[in-house]
Amino acid sequence: MNYRFRKLKRGTLARLALLSSRFDRMFKTGAPLLLMAYSGGASSRNLIVFLPGIGDLAEDFERSGFIADLRHHGITADAVAVDAHYGYYSSRIIHARIAEDVVASAHEAGYERIWLAGISLGGLGALSFTALHPAQISGLLLLAPYLGNGKLVNEIAAAGGVEQWEPGHIQEGDYLCSLWSWLKRDYAEGQARVPIYLGYGRSDAFARANALLATLLPSTHVYSRPGGHDWRTWKKLWREMVAGSKESLDAAHSPKSSSPVSGNMAS
Repeated sequence: MNYRFRKLKRGTLARLALLSSRFDRMFKTGAPLLLMAYSGGASSRNLIVFLPGIGDLAEDFERSGFIADLRHHGITADAVAVDAHYGYYSSRIIHARIAEDVVASAHEAGYERIWLAGISLGGLGALSFTALHPAQISGLLLLAPYLGNGKLVNEIAAAGGVEQWEPGHIQEGDYLCSLWSWLKRDYAEGQARVPIYLGYGRSDAFARANALLATLLPSTHVYSRPGGHDWRTWKKLWREMVAGSKESLDAAHSPKSSSPVSGNMAS
């Protein structure tokens, strides 16, 4: 490997990995997830966990003002940003690492309520982990989550939406179809136990899929605005979402049980 290649940012490597599995080994996943911790300045038993998108870094949340926005709105929850890069998803151990390195560690530290905040691929990680372990999570804050390819999204849309869509037999390893099936069962049929707040730009490449998810949520939990799949849009949406979810984030609320999806991406 030459010097120039070593100097490439991980975001570039992530995009290369999408094109070829040869690059997967460059994303080390054997070690526990690295965390960046931010104190809320008070003795809080609430924790917000940030999961970055593909090509983004854990520190991008602080750099983009996400932590400052929490404090600006008086939210005293502690926060951690997780270095959950593409390799953890590619090797299908992301759920196991979140469970062990984040959730279990948080409980050991005395946290009682854990919210997951994810952008793009991190949104998928947050949502899919919750589908598998709903009793572990108190709520979700999702910005432009990746929810599947065009074929699956077109199929759901053609059926008239999630409520009318019938997943049929789900093949083993089809995690996205399993995820939508869980959303249909728990949200379209009114069994939801974990609140979801969703934000996306109306010109985002994932806007159509996000709009389908939005139909399952209270209108007060959905934020959309002009913009694409970029930090400029996400920063504006985040400020709105934090203001709108403050009461939920500060509530003394314990997660309740729910029906998890079958299968495990970490297996």
